[in-house]
Amino acid sequence: MNPYTLLQTFLALHLTGLVLMAGTIVVDSMIYRAFWRQYNTETERSVNLLTVSGKFGRITGIGAALLILTGIGMMAVTHGVFGEQLWFRVKFGLVIVLIVINLLARRRGLKLRKAIVLTESGSPAVITGARAFLERYFIAAFTIFFFIILLSVFKFN
Repeated sequence: MNPYTLLQTFLALHLTGLVLMAGTIVVDSMIYRAFWRQYNTETERSVNLLTVSGKFGRITGIGAALLILTGIGMMAVTHGVFGEQLWFRVKFGLVIVLIVINLLARRRGLKLRKAIVLTESGSPAVITGARAFLERYFIAAFTIFFFIILLSVFKFN
């Protein structure tokens, strides 16, 4: 296969991984907002929203894996030409931070689900802490995605 065609294929798959990851985080944030609106009035219905939200972790993981694998593929095809550039190093660091905070948010989401499902009213400290953490997580994730896209488009040096 032609190296240029291979690079374009990796790039298309790379963008697919980005869309999968970003899209599931957007949907997850919408579900959590709906959850918090319903939690005080319709607790049982809000628990169902948390259950749905728990299903998105696998899709986010697939998107992250696709991002990493196709990124490695693009580096192999280009012989690492971008690896030495500052914009790429910053972007790579942001991707690592995004993956780490995503894993932390999943853990916090699981703790929230357990706290609400196991007890009728839930543990107030766990619930309050989870809400604050998840609100900060979504803001951070959206900001990181913005900067990853900005760096990828403009390739600052």
